[in-house]
Amino acid sequence: MIIYSLDDLSLREIRALRKSLDFLPITGVDASFIAVLQNKITTQVMEIESHIKQEEINKHNQLQEAIKNTSTTPPPKRGKNS
Repeated sequence: MIIYSLDDLSLREIRALRKSLDFLPITGVDASFIAVLQNKITTQVMEIESHIKQEEINKHNQLQEAIKNTSTTPPPKRGKNS
């Protein structure tokens, strides 16, 4: 089976596709297919959201580390050298 990808979709676009699957009229053998598709897209959305959240945590931690390193640096001396 050949697998194709939709890499250029934004999270918002993926969510819209997932939401649209809730409104399709489903009958017979299509029900199982659509249910699997809904599950796959839901899983992908959750993975994307988790990845975004982890990136935000990493950025926050890096910022905190930079602030910590800056605050431990002694201020420059001012005035005449004795």
